[in-house]
Amino acid sequence: MNKMVPGLNGNKMSASDPDSKVDLLDGRKAVQKKINKAFCEEGTVEGNGVLAFAESVLFPTSELRTGAPQFVLLRPEEYGGNMTYTSFEDLQRDYADKKVFPGDLKTSVAAAINELLDPIREHFESPEMQQLLLDAYPPPKAAPKKVKQSKKHNRRPDVVPADVTAPEVIEEKLAQAQI
Repeated sequence: MNKMVPGLNGNKMSASDPDSKVDLLDGRKAVQKKINKAFCEEGTVEGNGVLAFAESVLFPTSELRTGAPQFVLLRPEEYGGNMTYTSFEDLQRDYADKKVFPGDLKTSVAAAINELLDPIREHFESPEMQQLLLDAYPPPKAAPKKVKQSKKHNRRPDVVPADVTAPEVIEEKLAQAQI
């Protein structure tokens, strides 16, 4: 049985919460935005969707592509420069020990995801693929606009002739109601 991968928000992934997952056709900026919004508390490994993504997607795909698992943590030179991890356990341990800053992890994971998705995005730029996407996922139809109806209690009362008194009007209305 496969391990349940948490969503980027720290809970489970959900189709109803687009920020909990990365879609294959998300643009570069959308990926960066989703990763930046993701739950990634410093030193916390439980429920950390960014670390889980590295473990479940980035390390295995790098092993498939290059023959060895690898993840490059992008860091400014003033903070030690880039670090290359060849096992998820080492990355996880350094994150738990607060040797890896959440901002650096997020930047690195977003860059690795975008590198992974670039060929897929490129393939789907062709007119045939765009039509396939439209056929498979038609845009939602706009809901018809509701026409505002005037409310009965906002109507102007009928004009009563001056020679008619209120009791006569009431008797007439009661007579009409009984018919």
